[in-house]
Amino acid sequence: MQKVVSWAVVLIAFITVFIIEWYTPLHSDDYVYAMLGTSLDMHLNHYLTWSGRVVADYSSALLLASGSRAIISAMTGLLVVVFCYFIVKTPTGTLRWQKHDASIFALVFLTFWIANPNIGQTVFWIVGSANYLWTNLFVVAWIWNLYRIQTQREERTQVVMLILGVLAGCSNESIAPFVVGIAALAIIHDLWRDKRLQLNKCLYFISALIGTSILIFSPGNFIRAHGDAWYQMSIFQRIYVHVSERVFGHLALIWIAYVVLALLALILLYAQKKGLRFNKFNLNVIILSIVIGIGTSLIMVAAPTYPDRVMMSTFVFFLLAVAFLARELLNTANKTVMSGVMAINALLLGVFIWSFSLIYTSYYHVYQQNEVRLEIIDNQLAQKKSEFTIPDFHFLKMQNRGGEFDFWHEAHVYGKYFGAQGIERKTTGFDYSVMVSGKKQSVNANTNAWFNDKGELLLISTQPLEGQIHFTLKGKTMTRAPDGFKFVQINDDYWYYTKIPQGAVAEISIQ
Repeated sequence: MQKVVSWAVVLIAFITVFIIEWYTPLHSDDYVYAMLGTSLDMHLNHYLTWSGRVVADYSSALLLASGSRAIISAMTGLLVVVFCYFIVKTPTGTLRWQKHDASIFALVFLTFWIANPNIGQTVFWIVGSANYLWTNLFVVAWIWNLYRIQTQREERTQVVMLILGVLAGCSNESIAPFVVGIAALAIIHDLWRDKRLQLNKCLYFISALIGTSILIFSPGNFIRAHGDAWYQMSIFQRIYVHVSERVFGHLALIWIAYVVLALLALILLYAQKKGLRFNKFNLNVIILSIVIGIGTSLIMVAAPTYPDRVMMSTFVFFLLAVAFLARELLNTANKTVMSGVMAINALLLGVFIWSFSLIYTSYYHVYQQNEVRLEIIDNQLAQKKSEFTIPDFHFLKMQNRGGEFDFWHEAHVYGKYFGAQGIERKTTGFDYSVMVSGKKQSVNANTNAWFNDKGELLLISTQPLEGQIHFTLKGKTMTRAPDGFKFVQINDDYWYYTKIPQGAVAEISIQ
């Protein structure tokens, strides 16, 4: 029964990520890296002129080169599972599935989903996941192995660990310096404990330093930074602005992780009062993880921009703190303590079900919106248009705005990908997926209507609408004026959208 539960927990995590990724269309920088391809020459030029994130850039290009929705969705689901698994297994120093792993995996995954600072951009956006999921996966794999080496006092040098050091160091700017710092801390700990240096730790430090140097000292980084207003400010001004305007707002993004830690800490206090004993080294690791997590936010003072998705690196260390604390509690085998951890899981599961249902609905509608966008592109290209407009994506309400993927749009990039000169976007302010999911009716020679029984009505006309719009709903004739509709012009068409009472619509006319 325990094996069934364990497999079920992991499989559910994989499937939920797979489903959302399946309904995530290409967007933002996906087009840039799809066109960049896997050519080594192209990526070298990219490194020299734009970005030092060679690991992330090549990862995203490889995924996009597959051109398969199934492969991309499966890889994303697998990456999330493996990422959470390494975090779960770090306190044990082994990858073998053990007692309590199912409970801790559920706790880590549910926290990962619910408290994620920007799950839309760190998981479901292909380029975003390459930058913040792939790279942090290498980091947590490296941390898992270093913790194991440290606690087991292993002196053998692993080639795999040397490679992981380079990959973890060449991750992203907020976490890479701390990878080097953790490696240095392991060396210092050996000097304090054993009064000697261990060659393998020194080599791991060097490999992490090499990876971080490749990332930080990329010529492309300096080219991008040249002339930026942020670097025209004094270091004291930057520190003041960063601490007073950016740090606390970003740390607040993962507030649910703090709640989970606080609840676990309350159980720890209860257990200590009952005389239960805990591993002091692991309790210190929990504190260290929290300190490093805050440090990854503070270090972003060096960056001119601080998007929400960068908080993923901070989030990693709070997830590690959750895993270590949960492991310590469950190792007591105290029924009350274990019931407390299970109660937290039950609470998180309830929030997760609500969150997933909102994200699923929103992404499914965005998937349908993308079908409309692609049809517009095909039609405009068929008319030999080289410059035209598509509607922007419109997300329905989710747990928070962190569920949305990146909205960056460069007209010439989109145009180049689809074979046009430029494709602009325009905000609609409404969900136009009804054009795919709803029923279509011709109103007159110039106008078509789309509607569904959920209370959505969209009319598209080749000329501005005049007169009153009449429709029959539940046997009653209703009237709406066009000026009460949300309106947007897309190329030569005029789009009118409104909410109406739910039910089957019939006999639409304009008079």
